[in-house]
Amino acid sequence: MARSKLPSRPLWRGYLKLSLVSCPIAIYNALTESEDIHLNFLNPETGNRIRYQVIDAETEELVERSDLVRGYQFQKDRYVTLTEDELDELKIESSEVMKVEEFVPLTDIAPMYFERGYYIVPDGEAGADAYAVIREAMAKSGMFAITRAVIARKERVIALKPSGRGIIGHALREASDIRPEKEFFGGIGAEKPDKDALAIAMQLVEQKTSAFEPEKFEDRYEARLRQLIDAKLEGVELEPEEIEEAAPKVTSLMDALKRSLAEGKGKRGPSNDNETGRKAATVHKLPAKKKAAAKRKAPAKKAAAKTRKRA
Repeated sequence: MARSKLPSRPLWRGYLKLSLVSCPIAIYNALTESEDIHLNFLNPETGNRIRYQVIDAETEELVERSDLVRGYQFQKDRYVTLTEDELDELKIESSEVMKVEEFVPLTDIAPMYFERGYYIVPDGEAGADAYAVIREAMAKSGMFAITRAVIARKERVIALKPSGRGIIGHALREASDIRPEKEFFGGIGAEKPDKDALAIAMQLVEQKTSAFEPEKFEDRYEARLRQLIDAKLEGVELEPEEIEEAAPKVTSLMDALKRSLAEGKGKRGPSNDNETGRKAATVHKLPAKKKAAAKRKAPAKKAAAKTRKRA
């Protein structure tokens, strides 16, 4: 695979190793936030962006970012300092080698452990055959291959799984990062649900069962935020969206289940609620604003005019 065809720089380069079989690989981030809306902080008086500065907490003097060092607080207000060079030179085995340590069934890893996704690709043509052998061995096993790699100065446990001609890696959270279930579920009663109510609930499940299509589940809040931004650019006001009542009034649990079942008849799979997010913004023109008496000095007016022109 030619490196020039890849869309970004790799997060990690090294070797994937299964016992004595190894091949050079590169790891790329599988996730992107390039389409997300990013909001900046502005000075409302001038419309200019805010610049953050690094200030010494004691002397209140400005410090250049390039002069900073990292520190670990081992006692109150006492630190062990670490330079960037020292951190860059700190290496362990998984800094350069992803060694498959074990294989585990797919169902053994709870979804809560998955943190981020990676694409694992061959790094050059030299190890293409070894890459294919390791990939197909994982595919035939039907299990996750568990390995580790140091990425962004943290050793991450990574579960590997073949996908087509490539390999996908799922970074896993550490067990200590996940709070025990019993802290939250321990106080929930052990009551058994009514059999008739459960039977209707299962019919509702069947009504809403369909293949998962992730593209249907766009961020509706962000879509609404885009409508608000467009409305402001056009100088119109965005009208509030009708939202379904969070807790509809029903006489009983059975009544709610029966009504839900009746409403779902004739439908197959979940309704695509994202259509609401794709509709054009409902807006109406704002009333003409009266000119306010000037209260600021001349420089402030000039800055405000500059802001309007920029918008």
